[in-house]
Amino acid sequence: MNILLVGPIASGKGTQAQKLIEKYNLAHLEMGGLLRSITKEESPLGYKVKDFLDNGKLVTDEIVVEIVENYLQSIGKLDGILFDGFPRILSQAKFFEDFLRRKDLKIDIVLSLTLPKEEILSRILNRRTCEKCGKIYNVVTKPPKVEGVCDDCGGKLVTRSDETPEKTATRIAWFEKEVIPMINYYKEKGMVEEVDGNRPVEVIFEDIVSRLQKRGLINA
Repeated sequence: MNILLVGPIASGKGTQAQKLIEKYNLAHLEMGGLLRSITKEESPLGYKVKDFLDNGKLVTDEIVVEIVENYLQSIGKLDGILFDGFPRILSQAKFFEDFLRRKDLKIDIVLSLTLPKEEILSRILNRRTCEKCGKIYNVVTKPPKVEGVCDDCGGKLVTRSDETPEKTATRIAWFEKEVIPMINYYKEKGMVEEVDGNRPVEVIFEDIVSRLQKRGLINA
Protein backbone atom coordinates (compact mmCIF):
# COMPACT_ATOMS: atom_id res chain seq x y z
CA MET A 1 0.00 0.00 0.00
CA ASN A 2 1.53 3.28 -1.17
CA ILE A 3 -0.06 6.44 0.22
CA LEU A 4 0.44 10.06 -0.82
CA LEU A 5 -0.37 12.45 2.02
CA VAL A 6 -0.88 16.10 1.03
CA GLY A 7 -2.14 19.25 2.69
CA PRO A 8 -1.20 22.86 3.38
CA ILE A 9 1.42 23.82 5.94
CA ALA A 10 0.37 23.04 9.54
CA SER A 11 -2.49 20.79 8.45
CA GLY A 12 -1.28 17.95 10.67
CA LYS A 13 0.37 15.81 8.02
CA GLY A 14 3.28 14.88 10.27
CA THR A 15 1.05 13.66 13.08
CA GLN A 16 -1.17 11.57 10.83
CA ALA A 17 1.84 10.26 8.92
CA GLN A 18 3.42 8.94 12.11
CA LYS A 19 0.22 7.19 13.14
CA LEU A 20 -0.11 5.54 9.72
CA ILE A 21 3.54 4.48 9.72
CA GLU A 22 3.28 2.88 13.15
CA LYS A 23 -0.04 1.13 12.52
CA TYR A 24 0.76 -0.25 9.06
CA ASN A 25 4.56 -0.53 9.21
CA LEU A 26 5.12 1.84 6.30
CA ALA A 27 8.39 3.38 5.19
CA HIS A 28 8.25 7.19 5.38
CA LEU A 29 9.47 9.53 2.69
CA GLU A 30 9.08 12.95 4.34
CA MET A 31 10.51 15.52 1.98
CA GLY A 32 10.65 18.36 4.49
CA GLY A 33 12.76 16.33 6.91
CA LEU A 34 15.03 15.09 4.14
CA LEU A 35 15.62 18.63 2.93
CA ARG A 36 16.35 19.93 6.42
CA SER A 37 18.84 17.13 7.08
CA ILE A 38 20.61 17.96 3.83
CA THR A 39 20.97 21.62 4.87
CA LYS A 40 23.21 20.44 7.72
CA GLU A 41 25.64 18.90 5.24
CA GLU A 42 28.68 20.99 4.36
CA SER A 43 28.32 20.30 0.66
CA PRO A 44 27.27 22.22 -2.47
CA LEU A 45 23.85 20.52 -2.33
CA GLY A 46 23.49 21.33 1.36
CA TYR A 47 24.31 25.01 0.84
CA LYS A 48 21.98 25.23 -2.14
CA VAL A 49 19.03 23.64 -0.32
CA LYS A 50 19.63 25.83 2.75
CA ASP A 51 19.53 28.94 0.61
CA PHE A 52 16.16 27.89 -0.84
CA LEU A 53 14.63 27.15 2.58
CA ASP A 54 16.02 30.20 4.37
CA ASN A 55 14.45 32.44 1.74
CA GLY A 56 11.08 30.69 1.79
CA LYS A 57 11.60 29.39 -1.73
CA LEU A 58 10.90 25.93 -3.09
CA VAL A 59 13.68 23.56 -3.99
CA THR A 60 13.80 22.86 -7.74
CA ASP A 61 12.27 19.71 -9.23
CA GLU A 62 15.69 18.48 -10.34
CA ILE A 63 17.07 18.51 -6.80
CA VAL A 64 13.90 17.00 -5.32
CA VAL A 65 13.90 14.12 -7.81
CA GLU A 66 17.56 13.40 -7.07
CA ILE A 67 16.85 13.28 -3.33
CA VAL A 68 13.83 10.99 -3.77
CA GLU A 69 15.68 8.52 -5.98
CA ASN A 70 18.57 8.38 -3.51
CA TYR A 71 16.15 7.74 -0.64
CA LEU A 72 14.31 4.94 -2.42
CA GLN A 73 17.62 3.27 -3.25
CA SER A 74 18.74 3.55 0.38
CA ILE A 75 15.65 1.80 1.78
CA GLY A 76 15.65 -0.83 -0.97
CA LYS A 77 11.87 -0.89 -1.50
CA LEU A 78 9.21 0.76 -3.61
CA ASP A 79 6.05 -0.48 -1.90
CA GLY A 80 4.57 0.03 1.53
CA ILE A 81 5.61 3.69 1.58
CA LEU A 82 3.97 6.84 2.87
CA PHE A 83 4.94 9.74 0.61
CA ASP A 84 4.78 13.03 2.51
CA GLY A 85 5.78 16.19 0.63
CA PHE A 86 6.54 14.45 -2.68
CA PRO A 87 5.19 14.68 -5.26
CA ARG A 88 4.12 18.26 -4.55
CA ILE A 89 3.26 19.64 -7.99
CA LEU A 90 1.74 18.30 -11.18
CA SER A 91 5.02 17.85 -13.05
CA GLN A 92 6.47 15.82 -10.17
CA ALA A 93 3.31 13.72 -9.96
CA LYS A 94 3.46 12.79 -13.64
CA PHE A 95 7.18 12.03 -13.43
CA PHE A 96 6.72 9.85 -10.36
CA GLU A 97 3.71 8.07 -11.86
CA ASP A 98 5.85 7.04 -14.84
CA PHE A 99 8.70 6.06 -12.49
CA LEU A 100 6.45 3.74 -10.46
CA ARG A 101 4.74 2.35 -13.57
CA ARG A 102 8.10 1.12 -14.85
CA LYS A 103 8.37 -0.79 -11.57
CA ASP A 104 4.80 -2.17 -11.89
CA LEU A 105 3.81 -0.09 -8.86
CA LYS A 106 1.55 2.89 -8.16
CA ILE A 107 0.22 5.26 -5.54
CA ASP A 108 -2.94 3.61 -4.21
CA ILE A 109 -4.62 6.58 -2.52
CA VAL A 110 -4.13 10.32 -2.07
CA LEU A 111 -5.14 11.62 1.37
CA SER A 112 -5.73 15.37 1.14
CA LEU A 113 -5.93 17.15 4.50
CA THR A 114 -7.82 20.46 4.43
CA LEU A 115 -7.53 23.42 6.83
CA PRO A 116 -8.85 27.03 6.78
CA LYS A 117 -6.26 29.77 6.28
CA GLU A 118 -6.89 31.39 9.66
CA GLU A 119 -6.24 28.08 11.43
CA ILE A 120 -3.04 27.59 9.44
CA LEU A 121 -1.69 30.96 10.61
CA SER A 122 -2.68 30.26 14.22
CA ARG A 123 -0.90 26.93 14.23
CA ILE A 124 2.25 28.38 12.66
CA LEU A 125 2.55 31.15 15.24
CA ASN A 126 2.45 28.52 18.00
CA ARG A 127 4.67 25.92 16.32
CA ARG A 128 8.08 24.92 17.64
CA THR A 129 10.45 22.41 16.02
CA CYS A 130 13.24 20.41 17.63
CA GLU A 131 16.45 21.53 15.97
CA LYS A 132 17.99 18.11 16.68
CA CYS A 133 15.40 15.48 15.67
CA GLY A 134 12.78 17.59 13.86
CA LYS A 135 9.81 16.71 16.09
CA ILE A 136 7.08 19.37 15.94
CA TYR A 137 5.19 20.82 18.89
CA ASN A 138 2.40 23.35 19.34
CA VAL A 139 2.85 25.43 22.50
CA VAL A 140 -0.94 25.61 22.94
CA THR A 141 -2.34 22.26 21.78
CA LYS A 142 0.72 19.96 21.97
CA PRO A 143 3.31 21.53 24.30
CA PRO A 144 6.50 19.77 25.42
CA LYS A 145 6.75 18.52 28.99
CA VAL A 146 9.53 21.03 29.62
CA GLU A 147 9.24 24.41 27.92
CA GLY A 148 11.71 24.76 25.04
CA VAL A 149 12.97 21.18 25.31
CA CYS A 150 12.10 18.19 23.08
CA ASP A 151 10.47 15.29 24.94
CA ASP A 152 12.21 12.70 22.76
CA CYS A 153 15.82 13.79 22.45
CA GLY A 154 16.26 16.82 24.71
CA GLY A 155 17.00 19.08 21.78
CA LYS A 156 16.23 22.79 21.75
CA LEU A 157 12.82 23.81 20.37
CA VAL A 158 12.99 26.69 17.91
CA THR A 159 10.84 28.69 15.54
CA ARG A 160 11.98 27.85 12.04
CA SER A 161 13.26 30.66 9.82
CA ASP A 162 10.63 29.90 7.16
CA GLU A 163 7.68 30.12 9.58
CA THR A 164 7.12 33.87 9.77
CA PRO A 165 3.63 35.20 8.93
CA GLU A 166 4.94 36.65 5.66
CA LYS A 167 6.64 33.45 4.50
CA THR A 168 3.63 31.41 5.63
CA ALA A 169 1.34 33.55 3.46
CA THR A 170 3.68 32.97 0.54
CA ARG A 171 3.57 29.21 1.10
CA ILE A 172 -0.23 29.18 1.31
CA ALA A 173 -0.46 31.08 -1.97
CA TRP A 174 1.99 28.66 -3.57
CA PHE A 175 -0.01 25.67 -2.31
CA GLU A 176 -3.17 27.03 -3.90
CA LYS A 177 -1.41 27.76 -7.19
CA GLU A 178 0.75 24.64 -7.53
CA VAL A 179 -0.48 21.82 -5.29
CA ILE A 180 -4.22 22.14 -5.87
CA PRO A 181 -3.81 21.38 -9.62
CA MET A 182 -1.92 18.21 -8.68
CA ILE A 183 -4.69 17.19 -6.27
CA ASN A 184 -7.25 17.85 -9.02
CA TYR A 185 -5.20 15.64 -11.35
CA TYR A 186 -5.49 12.78 -8.89
CA LYS A 187 -9.18 13.58 -8.30
CA GLU A 188 -9.86 12.97 -11.98
CA LYS A 189 -8.39 9.51 -11.47
CA GLY A 190 -10.66 8.88 -8.48
CA MET A 191 -7.72 8.56 -6.09
CA VAL A 192 -8.35 11.43 -3.65
CA GLU A 193 -9.96 11.31 -0.22
CA GLU A 194 -10.43 14.80 1.24
CA VAL A 195 -10.07 14.77 5.02
CA ASP A 196 -11.05 17.66 7.31
CA GLY A 197 -7.88 18.47 9.25
CA ASN A 198 -9.58 20.86 11.67
CA ARG A 199 -10.62 18.15 14.14
CA PRO A 200 -9.03 16.20 17.01
CA VAL A 201 -6.11 14.01 15.95
CA GLU A 202 -7.79 10.70 16.80
CA VAL A 203 -11.00 11.64 14.98
CA ILE A 204 -9.02 12.47 11.85
CA PHE A 205 -7.09 9.20 12.06
CA GLU A 206 -10.26 7.13 12.49
CA ASP A 207 -11.67 8.87 9.41
CA ILE A 208 -8.53 8.03 7.42
CA VAL A 209 -8.60 4.37 8.51
CA SER A 210 -12.26 4.15 7.49
CA ARG A 211 -11.43 5.46 4.01
CA LEU A 212 -8.58 2.97 3.62
CA GLN A 213 -10.99 0.19 4.55
CA LYS A 214 -13.66 1.34 2.10
CA ARG A 215 -11.09 1.26 -0.71
CA GLY A 216 -10.02 -2.26 0.22
CA LEU A 217 -6.47 -1.24 1.07
CA ILE A 218 -6.69 -2.64 4.61
CA ASN A 219 -8.89 -5.21 6.30
CA ALA A 220 -11.90 -3.99 8.26
